[in-house]
Amino acid sequence: MKNAEISPAQLRANQRNAQKSTGPKTEAGKANARFNARRHGLTGQFYCMSAQDQDAYQTFETNLLKDLKPVGHYENQIAISIIQDHWRLNRSRATEFNLYGRGHDQRADSVVAPNENTHAASTMAETCRDDNRIFANIALYETRIHRMIVKNEKRLEELQSSRKAIEKAALQEAEILIRFADSTGETLNNVGLLVANDNEDVLVNGFVFSIAQIRTKIARDQHLANAKACADYGWNRNHPAIKRYIKERKAA
Repeated sequence: MKNAEISPAQLRANQRNAQKSTGPKTEAGKANARFNARRHGLTGQFYCMSAQDQDAYQTFETNLLKDLKPVGHYENQIAISIIQDHWRLNRSRATEFNLYGRGHDQRADSVVAPNENTHAASTMAETCRDDNRIFANIALYETRIHRMIVKNEKRLEELQSSRKAIEKAALQEAEILIRFADSTGETLNNVGLLVANDNEDVLVNGFVFSIAQIRTKIARDQHLANAKACADYGWNRNHPAIKRYIKERKAA
């Protein structure tokens, strides 16, 4: 394939066509294309986005926040950084596609090829050759973004693992205190859980737990332990341990 010389007539035609694409002319079109500054709900910062990009980003952010599950302001900050870097990565890739698309349009009349597929491949190659520095910068930009994503994902994982470990210990403490109160007949207030009744929440080491949910967990754990014991005995209803469990359940 080779570049064909552009005739003066073709050059003038290309220039006329280029002048036709100068953006929206009507007020409605200009309004649709206008960028709007909007405040981000979590970061408090202003971002300049079109209405369509704003809607797309909000959906993108909402879905990823559900997956990342941040808790607290600091985890949210890191999660937002991860999400925005993924958005930048997608935008960079879209820019690359758009550059190739624009290059195809610009070189459509100058590239000679035997068929449509070969013509598209040729214009892509021409675009990459002529704009290689731009594409190299895009690749470098994406590499840096990816490094930041990996770094922030690691930091978020560390924070969440630490928080979950502390929360698990606090939950176990609350569960033990409730079990102790139930076994001794003490009130929850007397064992260090300052609550009025079982319908309230309890604060343990900075974490809030539902007493009703803790009691549900205690009951489930007991049922699970009994079920595992029955499995160990081969689900034999005539085994003394299983017969005793069945009797206790009926009595309850």
